[in-house]
Amino acid sequence: MSRPVIDAIRHKIFSRMSLDASPRIVWHAGEPTAVPVSWMQDATERLLPFAPRNAQFMIQSNGIAISSAWIRFLTSTGTAVGLSIDGPQRFHDARRKTRTGSGTWSMVMKTLGVLQSAGLAPSVITVLQRPALTVPDEFFRFYRDNEIGDVSFSFDEANGANPMSTFAASDKPAMANFYIHLLDQALEEGFPLQIREIERIAEVLTGNSLCHNELVNPWDVIAINVNGDVTSFSPDFMELRAQGHKGFCFGNILESDFDEFSQDENFRQTSADVRDGVELCQTTCSYFGICGGGSPSNKMSEWQSLKTAETLFCKLSIQAPADALLQFVQGRERATLSTRAGKA
Repeated sequence: MSRPVIDAIRHKIFSRMSLDASPRIVWHAGEPTAVPVSWMQDATERLLPFAPRNAQFMIQSNGIAISSAWIRFLTSTGTAVGLSIDGPQRFHDARRKTRTGSGTWSMVMKTLGVLQSAGLAPSVITVLQRPALTVPDEFFRFYRDNEIGDVSFSFDEANGANPMSTFAASDKPAMANFYIHLLDQALEEGFPLQIREIERIAEVLTGNSLCHNELVNPWDVIAINVNGDVTSFSPDFMELRAQGHKGFCFGNILESDFDEFSQDENFRQTSADVRDGVELCQTTCSYFGICGGGSPSNKMSEWQSLKTAETLFCKLSIQAPADALLQFVQGRERATLSTRAGKA
């Protein structure tokens, strides 16, 4: 990404944010550490003085090339880091390989240890495979033994460059049971495991936050491509090519500003279609109160339309965690009542 694109982000996005905003600026897609650390240092120095004081910069990495220079950068700038680790070695190495076909688990685990020794606590994204759902104990031990306390789960969803999933709607109960086992073991052993899918739903159900789905609100999410192309809603729109939506590119930040992007016919049509999909979710889905309308990019990838409702992504990433949390709480309530009854 060129300096002019970085400067355009600074002048055309950061200048519109209130001083008390809390944006997350994430270097994602591909592998951020493939660029020289000096490039990231320069980009951050150009952006940081103009960012709101509560802004959080972050990189999402495969963890292979994070050197001591990168750790100095992360520490000095307060940049958070997320690692992609698909659990125990046999699961991770089955999918994440080098160009020569070797597994990368040993490399990323070494990086995890170095980051933790430096006082950094990386969050982790784990992409689940279907066989993983039968061994939640193995995954719990992996997170516990390696002091990984912040995890987000995904699956090989049909989205963007990935045209199909190995999962099916029938996997929803198994996915929910996977979450329940993790919650039970974490509570029993006193291990502070935060599962982001569960945490988000719990925040809504306990009244500590309103259900806010940033993926369906224009400009809540802004994704900038390396050449300055701009999209919104789902970041995965960057790699979708859908008939009637012109690749979901709403303009170029080097050439126009957001007032013009918002008047773009492609943007207006996409916004209207996303709203129609949200309204359909609201009228047909009992999980709407904790979801807020699903993921537009998954709707497009699975149904080739934004004006649809439930997706496989909804079932496994929203509904399954919600069912798990409800069953977990109900199970603990029964256990407490049983204990009290026994004492009485």
